[in-house]
Amino acid sequence: MYTGTLDMITPTVNFSARATADAGTDWGYRKIPDNQLFYVVSGCAELEIGGQKVAIRPGECVCYGPECQTKLTAIRTTDYISVHFHWHASSPLPVHPGLQIKYGDPGSISAPQLSGFHIPSYGEVKIPTLLTIAGLEPILSKMVNEYESELPGYTLILRSLMMQAITLICRQLLGNDHVQGSRNKIEPAIQAMQDEPGINWSVAALASLCGYHPVHFTKLFKHEMGVTPKHFIIRERIKRAKLALLQGEKLDLIAERFGFKSLHYFSYQFKQETGLTPTEFRMHGRTGGDG
Repeated sequence: MYTGTLDMITPTVNFSARATADAGTDWGYRKIPDNQLFYVVSGCAELEIGGQKVAIRPGECVCYGPECQTKLTAIRTTDYISVHFHWHASSPLPVHPGLQIKYGDPGSISAPQLSGFHIPSYGEVKIPTLLTIAGLEPILSKMVNEYESELPGYTLILRSLMMQAITLICRQLLGNDHVQGSRNKIEPAIQAMQDEPGINWSVAALASLCGYHPVHFTKLFKHEMGVTPKHFIIRERIKRAKLALLQGEKLDLIAERFGFKSLHYFSYQFKQETGLTPTEFRMHGRTGGDG
């Protein structure tokens, strides 16, 4: 589905929330009236679309529109961000999609139509169903804050943030072949840190998994991921710590399980990453929400 030129879109955010879904939670077979970005912060979810089941892992999101029926399911307890939006709308005022969602049955699952843009001097870019976009989570988090605050001018800021997110997606997709090729070179290190975030990984150990000298590995990693290996592992630990906090685990046990050398250091890193102390995050934690 051709959406127009990138510099001419006027998106509107209709709904934005961050929530936690228990394992097994699903939102039924349904057609939404707009488009949706579903971003997994931690845990794992699955999207059934076009006769296929797409796994959504931490740091990944799916994007799809109103033209097909889908089913979203939380495979494990999942912390996620959900954004409903229109690519084009004359007004930036959100129109909640809830009342216009249509529910069906498994037999009416249909193939998605990918949205596409023309970018002057660069060509065409299509938005795939499954995306891994570095730097997307902070933008989506700001959307949630603006949507929930409803401060003066929030609709315009939401539109601006959605344009920023779409631009970021398009830029990274334009360089997709290069990004995927380079990402594959450091994938063993990324996988190791995601699988075992509690280990005190050294740069040398991570570099050896990929067959690189530590100095070259660090430069390559920073170029591809936007952060150093040390910051990446801290982010992975914080993602899992958030989920553990919402599940009621004790702070000292969380700190120990995810490789923080002390409770004080865990609290410091958590606040650096989230702006809240672990206790504040737990108090503000919310469950449920729209998928």
